[in-house]
Amino acid sequence: MAAPLRPDPFVPQVYRVDQVRRELSDTVTLELSPQSGARPTFEAGQFNMLYAFGVGEVAISMSGAKVNERAFVHTVRSVGAVSGAIAKLEVGATIGLRGPFGTSWPIAAAEGSDVVIVAGGLGLAPLRPAIYQILANRRLYGRVVILFGTRHPDEMLYRHELEQWRQRLDIDIEVTVDH
Repeated sequence: MAAPLRPDPFVPQVYRVDQVRRELSDTVTLELSPQSGARPTFEAGQFNMLYAFGVGEVAISMSGAKVNERAFVHTVRSVGAVSGAIAKLEVGATIGLRGPFGTSWPIAAAEGSDVVIVAGGLGLAPLRPAIYQILANRRLYGRVVILFGTRHPDEMLYRHELEQWRQRLDIDIEVTVDH
């Protein structure tokens, strides 16, 4: 049986919300699977256009692992009408999606080198796919350092994951709080 064809990234596709994880009071991570049966593929650093039916469309970066072969993962902060509508979606809801778009992070070009990843607040979301890829192939890189800043300890995105990464002996994690 042939694999389903990859849909045209410019034509909206219908996706189902399979999982909703509340990250912060105004931020959720959504796992979205295609209703067409197509296999979602992307490169770390790319984004999709997410469409809240009847409200509008917004660009949201990928925030999940590239190896997730059944879904796109997006972390969305409610800051406007469209992102607010998307952040309120529940499991089973549908959403329009176009993409992926954009260029990827130069992960392969960094092989053999030290890597420093710097992010603040929601800026960690689009870097997570690159971090996952680097950690999955850790032997290919020199020293790996992640510097993450947040305004308040209660606003620390992906706290549990940062703590897990901090337990590794092959990566340095530094977290700062700057009011």
